Amino acid sequence: MRKRHLKLVAVLLAVLMIGTILTSCTTKEQNTLAPEGGDKQPVTQDTLTFTVASVPSIDPQMSNSIPSMNVIKGFSEGLIRNFQGEVKPGMAEKWDISEDGMTYTFHLRDAKWSDGSSVTAQDFEYAIIRLLDPKNAASYSFAAYIIQNAAEFNSGKIIDPAQVGVKAIDEKTLEIKLINPTSYFVSTLDLPCFYPVKKDYVEKLGADFATAADKMLSNGPFILKDWKHEQEIVLERNPNYWDQANIKLNTVKILQVSDANTVLAMYENGEIDFCDVPTSLVDKFQQEGKAKVYMSGADDWMRINFKRTEKPWLQNVNFRKALNYAIDREDYVKTATKGLFFPATRLVLPLMAGVNGYYCEEYPINIYPTKADTAKAKEYLEKAMQELNITDPKQIVVAYTISDDDATKLMAEVLQDQVTKNLGITFEIKMVTYKQKLENDTKGDFDLVYNGWGPDYDDPMTYLELWETTNSQNGGKYSNAEFDKLIAAARVETDKVKRMEMFHQAETILLEDAGFVPLQFRQRAWVSKDNLKNLARFFIGADTDYVYAYFE
Repeated sequence: MRKRHLKLVAVLLAVLMIGTILTSCTTKEQNTLAPEGGDKQPVTQDTLTFTVASVPSIDPQMSNSIPSMNVIKGFSEGLIRNFQGEVKPGMAEKWDISEDGMTYTFHLRDAKWSDGSSVTAQDFEYAIIRLLDPKNAASYSFAAYIIQNAAEFNSGKIIDPAQVGVKAIDEKTLEIKLINPTSYFVSTLDLPCFYPVKKDYVEKLGADFATAADKMLSNGPFILKDWKHEQEIVLERNPNYWDQANIKLNTVKILQVSDANTVLAMYENGEIDFCDVPTSLVDKFQQEGKAKVYMSGADDWMRINFKRTEKPWLQNVNFRKALNYAIDREDYVKTATKGLFFPATRLVLPLMAGVNGYYCEEYPINIYPTKADTAKAKEYLEKAMQELNITDPKQIVVAYTISDDDATKLMAEVLQDQVTKNLGITFEIKMVTYKQKLENDTKGDFDLVYNGWGPDYDDPMTYLELWETTNSQNGGKYSNAEFDKLIAAARVETDKVKRMEMFHQAETILLEDAGFVPLQFRQRAWVSKDNLKNLARFFIGADTDYVYAYFE
């Protein structure tokens, strides 16, 4: 089993060495950031057009999807800007770190909001407190838990926001205090949840804030000019942006189209400038040498609802193990993704950093196979049925919630066929819009839901903290006291080896509990116009960075 796992990692790493694939954040990026000063070649086009499936929200603190992140990073900017894993100055032109590594002091540059007012340290302080305010129920609040008293304020244990370790010293100086030294902390500040918002503007608009282009201020490379919901977003170059000399695009148009084949047709008709290749056509485009491939960083799984009491099998560990053993992940990725994805039997992406190398290589876990083990699946199902007093497996009904696009539907149908064949239970597919799926996931309105996560930073914590009992992303309400204890301890542990050992123990507990059903590690094939340069596709954070893109 260990050889099988290491083979998967080796394949991933070998593939990532291919020139067309982006590598881990410790590797030099293929596309370089626009240099300081100097002119590029004359541009022949200044409008970039592409598509996303849906943009549920553009509120920095309340959004929780990669499409939203791709949009927000165009018209807004945080303290830093992360370009393919490399931290660059953003609204903060520099920062100091205390000797103990627990206090960060950010010095802001002169910058303006789109209404002409100054971007201040108070805007960042307010944004972080807004993120953590329990009455806002921001799904990304956990991202700030490394800040002193952030978790306590978010949970209501502390009611005074002044006790949270974030403070505007003056208009241009922001101080953030951490609960322990954290090497990846600065890189997390490029998450939109940490982006500034102006207190008086937000409070004036109330519930209307960030619901339309004229209900949102911009401070980034572009200004949000128009937003036709579920249709089109238009960004225009910000003449007051501090690095505007290196922004070559005048306009960015982001169309909202969910069907992958329609998107490809738009690309081939010249309506958009780049797009992902539909799964069914990946082989064709790769054979023709047209497709580029990158590791998108997303792990995908079936999330299980532990609070669906009307379906007690979901709370039964033997049933959950039966699901895990019933799925043939090798056949699944081959059939549903044409082999573009890799079968996953654990949670943490194989590219996450460990002690001296990759965490998954240093800490292997071999519990579930990549091929289905039908004998074990039926054995665990029989145990579950006995415990639940069920005689016919068809009495066990589960609905699998997915978004309504063709690629996801195909993946769900493959799973449906495998589970029905290997377990004999009733496995239904429930298709909803992408926005509705996100809402259902957050609210816990599902039996099983197709879920995934792209890493926010290069550390196993970015995956494991999602399963803490109190984590706002834990829509299935998985809960294990020992798991929680290990994650809390890892959050303050400074010894790297001990910390990684805690992660390994926690991930093992999660898998032995069958707290979820791992499915795949995701890659994407994509195409772009030959003259489009410096467009970054990366596996950490937003998957598309167009800020410094240009056309030759």
